Amino acid sequence: MNQADEIKSKLDIVDIISEYINLKPAGSNFRALCPFHNEKTPSFMVSPDKQIYHCFGCGKGGDLISFVMGMEGLDFIEALKLLGPRAGVVIDNKEFSDNSQKNRLLQILELSRKYYNYILTSEKGDLKNIKNIKKYLNDRGLSEEAILNWQIGYSLDNYDDLLNFLRSKKFTDIEILSSGMSFKSEKGKHFNRFRNRIMFPINDINGRTVAFTARINPEANNNHNLGKYINSPQTEVYDKSRVLFALDRARMAIKEKDVVVLVEGQMDAISAHEAGFNNVCAVSGTALTVSQLNLIKRYTKNIILAFDQDSAGENATDRGISEALRMGFNLKIASLEEGKDPDDIIRENSDNFKKYLDSAQDIMSYYLLREFDGIDINNIRDKNLAVNKILTVINKLYNKVEQDFWLKELSQKARVEEVFLREELQKIAQNMSKNDNIKENEVEIKTLNQESLISWEDKLLESLLSLLLKNNKYCEYVLNNLNPEFVMGKYQEFYNYWLIYYNKEGRIDYQGLLNYFKQENLLPMEDDLKKIGLISDFYWSDKEVSEEKIKEEIIKNIIEIKKNFFKEKIKIENDNLIKAEKENDEKSIQDIMKNLKNYNEELQKII
Repeated sequence: MNQADEIKSKLDIVDIISEYINLKPAGSNFRALCPFHNEKTPSFMVSPDKQIYHCFGCGKGGDLISFVMGMEGLDFIEALKLLGPRAGVVIDNKEFSDNSQKNRLLQILELSRKYYNYILTSEKGDLKNIKNIKKYLNDRGLSEEAILNWQIGYSLDNYDDLLNFLRSKKFTDIEILSSGMSFKSEKGKHFNRFRNRIMFPINDINGRTVAFTARINPEANNNHNLGKYINSPQTEVYDKSRVLFALDRARMAIKEKDVVVLVEGQMDAISAHEAGFNNVCAVSGTALTVSQLNLIKRYTKNIILAFDQDSAGENATDRGISEALRMGFNLKIASLEEGKDPDDIIRENSDNFKKYLDSAQDIMSYYLLREFDGIDINNIRDKNLAVNKILTVINKLYNKVEQDFWLKELSQKARVEEVFLREELQKIAQNMSKNDNIKENEVEIKTLNQESLISWEDKLLESLLSLLLKNNKYCEYVLNNLNPEFVMGKYQEFYNYWLIYYNKEGRIDYQGLLNYFKQENLLPMEDDLKKIGLISDFYWSDKEVSEEKIKEEIIKNIIEIKKNFFKEKIKIENDNLIKAEKENDEKSIQDIMKNLKNYNEELQKII
């Protein structure tokens, strides 16, 4: 037994998946909203018997290892390393190569983090600068212990010290460049990307350093007008839209408290954690993205936004709400003291930050207060602007009951008849629906992998075989009416073995067929059978289905499979005909025309 099989034999898929999403019993299986795409009706099924999952909405499916890979953004080996300790399986690193491009980049970033932290904590190099950096961090409320805990470091005002260190560890200039730790001049020379800056490591959800945020030395003369903060560029291991600072530390607390507090900057998040607010993450100055929200959704549906109350903070709030509301999150806003960020408030008195969080307003109360604050309700222009802004937010609310409630509140606040507000809301909804549909389709497409791009032919055969698992009575009928030649797509070989087993045993039963595939060492077919079994459970097991209905569906599937077969043959022959005519190949043209005549006649018989 290999290590992957050993892990799967010792862990239960229901236990693993239920740590990420809420599963509800559905007969002998479990059902949930799919974590891989947005849906309102649960189509994600988990089978404890088969130890697999499958979404009937987006098509994604597999075992507990592939689920963890998808949820955590890991490759196969990384998923084994994550699950191994839970299963009591020691992963032998010698079996796996650590020389892949991705692993090499991660090693560079880890060594860079350690290098920067060593420079800062050991006071090597430019002692004056380092002492000033430490004083700055201490004045910001960070102790020596916190600096070590967060692995904060310092990049010397040097062009190649990190480069030379990494070269000494047998990394090439191209690898260092690909990791984002250097840049290449027009003359082809490589230099350190970060110089004379405080270095904040950015980790992925599994705690691996994937990038850095670098703050310019507060004592430095910024003669070149360099940015106060600069970040690592996008790399193979870092996409800023898919990372939330400190989520690797906060995720368990978020799940336990069932709420995440989002702040803007890294120092806000670090100060919050050091003060005991361990469910805090930072968006690092970007608008909340769908990918970040999908990360959060694994642990909670409740978000408190604790952004600065300046114009930049308000803009960040506005940018962050659209996708969150569309995805059904419960949003609250912590209205912080103007001119202060969470870091300032916590350093003054952490109890005050707790009060702000405890008194956070739901999103609509916040907007009603903000948009009508200080305006003249009798000024039509100002009133229109406020009403339209709030209607735009109401339109994004996931729940229709909430929309109805807030329309009534807005009607009273703005002194506008509710019927007029509903008319305006309908206009906004119509104007936005086209763009929203395009965005939603883009999100859906991005969530689908190759497994989900299943052909119509494959879907038909999956449906047919799932029906036969439900009722063996019609196996003989299918055998006599669907020759293997009519089956196209990925299930061609599967169907052949299915028929071999039926001819041998005289019946089809799930466990017997599974054992047969195991004996024949047909692992891909084992997986296909488990999927078909789950389809049978999903569509047929928990319903009262008459034999007539089953027969009707079987006949319908066979007809469609044959129709697709002949249509595909006609398409191929038409392409061949065009080629033969270009080549003036009279014999081929005659043969093709004969084939086309036969295929069209067969198709007409079916239609």
